[in-house]
Amino acid sequence: MQYFTVISAGLVVFPAALFAADCVPATVHFPKNGPVEYLVPDADEAALRQREHGPALGADHVLVVYDGDGYWGGDNDLDAVQVVLGTGADSFVYEGPDHCAPKDLPLNTELFQPEDMQTPSGSELQPLSGLWKLEVTRVTFEGFPEMIAQSPPANAVALPAEANTPQRLTFANPFHPSQLEMNQYASNWTATGENRWETNAMEHVFAQSPAYGGKRSYLLWTLTVRDEGRISLRSKLHVVMPPEAVAVFKTDHCAAISTGNWIRVGD
Repeated sequence: MQYFTVISAGLVVFPAALFAADCVPATVHFPKNGPVEYLVPDADEAALRQREHGPALGADHVLVVYDGDGYWGGDNDLDAVQVVLGTGADSFVYEGPDHCAPKDLPLNTELFQPEDMQTPSGSELQPLSGLWKLEVTRVTFEGFPEMIAQSPPANAVALPAEANTPQRLTFANPFHPSQLEMNQYASNWTATGENRWETNAMEHVFAQSPAYGGKRSYLLWTLTVRDEGRISLRSKLHVVMPPEAVAVFKTDHCAAISTGNWIRVGD
């Protein structure tokens, strides 16, 4: 179980291979309750999506997901989609690379509140207990010099066989990340929207890392209940480099990102 919940989330600390930051077709999720989400996945997440919904029909298409079902449609047809679904979103919650954010849609940033603000603690979506399997994307990089991002080889972050074996999970209602075994590594979860939480993971470890300019590296976990049969955990390692490295690499922004998806595969 420890492999199942923790190793994938910690993959982000082990760079694998440099990955192009191209914008792939988005997924637009219309939940029964809560805000509409406009999600631009990385290439590996898109590959997982393609297994279930098939390839995108074109660069100008999005995958519309509602009540567990998904279909491809034109990205300029979202108004018509909302009419058909009987919804009326005033704005969209965006998740993805900054340069991939849609320019013609109203984006809602108010849901991402500071930690000291009161936020809901429950989940509108309730994942179902049963057999769940973990699938993890490759690590992607922001700001890392190519020589660092390409080492060690990608197979250095391969999951052990135990992690690929379906595990039985039981969820209480309402769901909260504290129910997961990984909570021992990050207990201070803050709700940042419907069905989404964030926390700084393994703080006791990063508290021992060197500080530069009063800042230390940290690992941010973002957990999202996508639907009754899928939970995603995005791990983003923010690396604070010493001034000497910043001078050489001409950047002070370095981050490594990996996403784990728990998929329900049976009862």
